[in-house]
Amino acid sequence: MDFLFNFLIQSGLDTSSPWSVLWWLFTHGGFIFIVWVILKGLSALWLNWRQGIYASKVKWIYLAIDVPRDNEQSPKAVEQIFNHLWGSIKGANLIEKWWDGYFQQNFSLELVSIEGYIQYIIRTQAVFRDLVEAAIYAQYPEAQITEIEDYTQEFTPDNFKEKGYNLWGAQFGLVKDEIYPIKTYPLFEHPISKTIVDPMAAILEVFSRMGKGEQAWLQIVIKPVADDWKEKSEKEVKKIVGAKTETKKSAIDKLMDAPSGIATKIGDVVFGPAAESGKKEEKLEVPSKMLYLSPGERETVEAIDRKATKTGFKTKIRYIYLAKKEVFSKPKGVSGLVGALRQFTLLNANGFKPVKGTVTKADYFRVEQRVYRLQRKILKNYKSRSSWAGGDKEGFILNTEELASIYHFPSKGIVAPTLKTIEAKRSEAPFELPVESEEVEEMPLAGGASEKVEASHAKKKAAPPENLPI
Repeated sequence: MDFLFNFLIQSGLDTSSPWSVLWWLFTHGGFIFIVWVILKGLSALWLNWRQGIYASKVKWIYLAIDVPRDNEQSPKAVEQIFNHLWGSIKGANLIEKWWDGYFQQNFSLELVSIEGYIQYIIRTQAVFRDLVEAAIYAQYPEAQITEIEDYTQEFTPDNFKEKGYNLWGAQFGLVKDEIYPIKTYPLFEHPISKTIVDPMAAILEVFSRMGKGEQAWLQIVIKPVADDWKEKSEKEVKKIVGAKTETKKSAIDKLMDAPSGIATKIGDVVFGPAAESGKKEEKLEVPSKMLYLSPGERETVEAIDRKATKTGFKTKIRYIYLAKKEVFSKPKGVSGLVGALRQFTLLNANGFKPVKGTVTKADYFRVEQRVYRLQRKILKNYKSRSSWAGGDKEGFILNTEELASIYHFPSKGIVAPTLKTIEAKRSEAPFELPVESEEVEEMPLAGGASEKVEASHAKKKAAPPENLPI
């Protein structure tokens, strides 16, 4: 800055007038920066317009998933489902990005309790229905998948109060950087019996206690991402263990270093290499501090390294507790869920916490108005299933193991009587049974009854309460 100021004085410019200085800078190349800012803003507006058109053409569907009550699959099976869903990732060329407006779409994993009736739901694009069903049936052949309507359509940011409801909501983020993992299902294994103490049990217990006029909605929005996020994990591990890291210089840094490098080489040619003033004291360099790490630091390094070995998804987690004002109870609908998420915390790694500015809470002044604004905002974001709306920008990275830990189908050891499950397994029809049409098939149900369903999907309709649209 001093160099620029002295240069302006030597050039005869009146530096006492800021407008003269600005005009000189503008006419001597500063206009390039202004043009760049304008083009950047116009390109962002254009891209937002084209993406809005693309998003308006996307058709979304909601799939309710029921698994057998005697399911013995571990969360590992759901981890494989997420690996399957990662296959939906797709890059965009210039035409697809800037003209078609294409951008990577997400999946929304949802767990809903309406007056104690619990249902697993996945929201996906209609074009990915076969992908989702194939992923689930590959791990749960006896599962039943039913397309339903959006259960949130009854409520809008403008009418939930008119309907006599109160609302608590929040978006959850990570305590530390996303490269640090949360506690995952392998760490819930009992050391003696070698059985997993299912972390979903606490969440399902909270949801099963919803009574008349109460609803609980948990939403996990995931979007597959490329593996370049793992480079940050590698750098953090090297930093902790004290290993050397190579710093890549940008093009601008290389350009700035070029003159000094050329001058040095010219000096070496003309005058010869500079003689060393004295021998430098040789220092013994330790290649790694791994042997000197404390047990906690060693576990942290191993946890970061382990997380980076699996596929990742950009993630956003939202929770809403909605209840009639006369039965609304934060200790029942809020404290239980926050406590259930606490079990995924590793003190030397990561955990969940509410994102600042998204919790429907306010203190001191204009409390009611501010809370109402936050309630409307979290409900709007929940209904949109957006990957970017709300705090924490685009969310954070969770790998498949972490996602399977916080969202998986319960095993038969979990007692949740209000969870929608399949009471009886489907049996295959005899091969001699004549089939007249490929459109329908007979599916035996419990009690000897039968039901005609489409052969392409062959799913039994669920029987939810009246206020869950199907």
